[in-house]
Amino acid sequence: MKTLKLDNSFRPIDVIDSLNAYSLVRREKADLVECYDKKIKCGENLVPVPAVIVLRRYVNYKFFRIVPSRRNVYERDKYRCQYCLADQPYSKLTLDHVIPKSKGGDYSWSNIVCCCKKCNQKKGNKMPGNIGMIPSSFPVKPKYDLIDYLGPNLPELWLPYLNGYKTN
Repeated sequence: MKTLKLDNSFRPIDVIDSLNAYSLVRREKADLVECYDKKIKCGENLVPVPAVIVLRRYVNYKFFRIVPSRRNVYERDKYRCQYCLADQPYSKLTLDHVIPKSKGGDYSWSNIVCCCKKCNQKKGNKMPGNIGMIPSSFPVKPKYDLIDYLGPNLPELWLPYLNGYKTN
């Protein structure tokens, strides 16, 4: 199960495994705020499974940010090749550096696009303008908030702590 981790001002900062959350509570690094109805065995005792915890100390933590992982880029580009605009299944897609790594391009939201394997081979390590392969949309970081990223099946116990929380 998963646990919502809050900083000491009750802002959501992460979703962690419930066993890790229990460990933080047990070591007095966090306080238990909400529990699920289930229990886990800890030695000879049954203890409640943490649903929400709050850290006791301030942590200089970058609040929720979405990284340009393969899945996240595919979702941003709606599983569509940004060069030929063909919808493709996950297995037929790859990622393309708009400015190739060999030409100084980095792995960032503004330089990675979803691409079919055929277009990726055709483009190779060439600059997009030189061969007329310009992505259909300019790659940008998507504007998600934490609730969008976590999806529609959030535990009811989390909702009061996520209500109105926006990251962008």
